[in-house]
Amino acid sequence: MQRVSETERPMPLRLKSVLLHYGIRHEDVAARLIQRGGHHEGKPLSRVGITRMLNNTWRPSHTPWEDITTSIEAMLAEHGVPKDEIATVWDEDRIRNHSTKPYSSREQRPADNNVSIDLETEMLSAQAKRHFALFRDPFVDDVQGPEDLFLSADQRYVREAMYQAARTGGWFIAVVGESGSGKTTLRRETLDRIGREALPVAVIQPKSFDKTALKTAHICQAILADVKPSEAPKRSLEALARQVEKALTESSRSGQSHVLMIEEAHDLNVQTLKYLKRFWEMEDGFKKLLSIVLIGQPELKEKLNERQYFEAREVIRRCEVVELFPLDNQLGEYITLKFKRLQRDMRELVDDGAVDAIRARLTYAGKGAQRNQTVSMCYPLVVNNLVTRALNHAAEVGAPKVTADIVRGC
Repeated sequence: MQRVSETERPMPLRLKSVLLHYGIRHEDVAARLIQRGGHHEGKPLSRVGITRMLNNTWRPSHTPWEDITTSIEAMLAEHGVPKDEIATVWDEDRIRNHSTKPYSSREQRPADNNVSIDLETEMLSAQAKRHFALFRDPFVDDVQGPEDLFLSADQRYVREAMYQAARTGGWFIAVVGESGSGKTTLRRETLDRIGREALPVAVIQPKSFDKTALKTAHICQAILADVKPSEAPKRSLEALARQVEKALTESSRSGQSHVLMIEEAHDLNVQTLKYLKRFWEMEDGFKKLLSIVLIGQPELKEKLNERQYFEAREVIRRCEVVELFPLDNQLGEYITLKFKRLQRDMRELVDDGAVDAIRARLTYAGKGAQRNQTVSMCYPLVVNNLVTRALNHAAEVGAPKVTADIVRGC
């Protein structure tokens, strides 16, 4: 089978990001699209169908494309989307062309000792602080507020998806990224934003350290503890489930929204993943009572692969996967921000050639199934570690700046 390169694969429609920005759910759009012909005559388009259309520019075979575009554009106008923005929703969204996808499997990573993900964490030395006149380490406790958060195009999309899921019920998304890609930082920013805007949102975060042992009953207990803490959980799972649904309904009618956030979700067993659909389906009339946000490493994406876990297909087909990609072409902007928050100009400490060398140091040819692809590991945590090592090394040799040669020697 001929391998399809990233540049040859269909790009998502701009409609996808517009729906997200204005808080319009995919299933609401699908419900407006009544199909024609075949055994689907008179039925609304499925959520799977709308996802395929948004991600792969797929078109239903029996429904005229003009009818689809007219119906969706009318819906966008109803939600206050400006005409000039509506005019662009059928264009391909090239927002991710700068990114390179991370490895989809731990076992596929190269075993080379120079693999950047294996760089050990190193603190900025006292010698380096004196040498470069830095009063503190730019990469330790580096996010103290939203102004310190660097947002690439992909990160902005993920950030907005998490925010919209918290504001309104019925979202089911999985945020996937390598270790150090910024998933936890975006979760914290979402919680901080909810607080800043005083939103009536209950964020449920099960505290089980071992996510492989997280069961349905644990999730029920976590929901009850956050939504109705004064009420003792029932002992039987049936009674507990009814108790949780009643608590969510009462809370929703009082104006509260609810979002279930599970970190390290790649460790969830498939059976628990399968039963998350039951929580997502809880509703009061037409209103969904709960949004679900799963946060995990690339193994989570594998668990959401219908071909591998067909028994969980019902939940997999309802979960939208959003990924955090490497910084790549925005690497210089990221490092600039880290020094700017210390009132320093990056160019005083790191030359332009060093930035290119950092990118090259963290990019290499894939192996195994990805042997024909270029793999980037330019994730924030990895970049932080490499720049810190380069600063320490420059201070040791007395260099006035970090250069490409110094980076290559780290």
